[in-house]
Amino acid sequence: MTSWSGILFGVLAALMWGTSGPMMRMADSLDITVFLLNVVRFTASSATLVLFALYRHPEALRPSRSDISPLFLLGACGMVMSAVGLNFAFLHISVGLAMVIYYSAPCWVMAGSWILGRDRPVKGEVGAFALALAGVWVAVGGAGSMGTLRLAGFAGALTGAVGYALFVLNGKYGTGRLAPFRSFFYTYIAAMLILWLMAFARGELGMLAHISLRGWLVLLYLSFFTSLVPYGVFILALKRVQGSTASIATMTEVPFAMMWAWLISSERPETSAVLGGALVLLGVAALALVRPARDNREAEQLRQGGFDGKA
Repeated sequence: MTSWSGILFGVLAALMWGTSGPMMRMADSLDITVFLLNVVRFTASSATLVLFALYRHPEALRPSRSDISPLFLLGACGMVMSAVGLNFAFLHISVGLAMVIYYSAPCWVMAGSWILGRDRPVKGEVGAFALALAGVWVAVGGAGSMGTLRLAGFAGALTGAVGYALFVLNGKYGTGRLAPFRSFFYTYIAAMLILWLMAFARGELGMLAHISLRGWLVLLYLSFFTSLVPYGVFILALKRVQGSTASIATMTEVPFAMMWAWLISSERPETSAVLGGALVLLGVAALALVRPARDNREAEQLRQGGFDGKA
């Protein structure tokens, strides 16, 4: 039975995530760079994760060689790509268009699953993949014809989408497969260290001392109300509904992002972004429904064949 509270928690998480675009632009107007912003965000989140680990998972604080693998490193780099790429896109193209491109991430997760998991795609997956990519094509093509497309913004959003896919794939096939929290914890820590190194190399760390009070308030909001708080709300959703249902609920982030951009920045999304976004969300929703159905069928076939994992 569907728990409406789980769906509402998913929508609430999306409502908060949707504020990222206009708030990122506000930070930029206060001379806070993308790298500096994410240094603060990831540091605040990492500190919170350490406190949570001390309370609930103290064993996670003892690292081992098994925590490090090539896919783990790709996942950590992917987390950085996801955050920096999307934030960079917000500064060069409309928030709506950036979100539509970014939401192609499940397509790249599926493509990675075909490669890493050696899964043969079924017709439903191929159709959903094609529908989502068609939506990106419509959104990007329309923005290009209107003159609102910037190559830097497109590249940033696409980099963010691929980066998020790498992070998810590590959770599915890498270190996160057996120890989800441990993998998430060390991936976040590694991503934070990468961002500190990048900000140091760019000579931006000294700018922390010159951030205004208003700037720190914006950073505080971005660190918690577009990061930790919505993730916590999303976990509450997962406790009440299936993962596919919760994921579909969080896809309302795209229209919410467009709404917040209009309310906060007076930015109206391109018509093509709205149409393309609808196609992308339909494709992603189809992926979220097709994959569990496929997994259930395969599990049933194994049980009928006597391979239920029991001696």
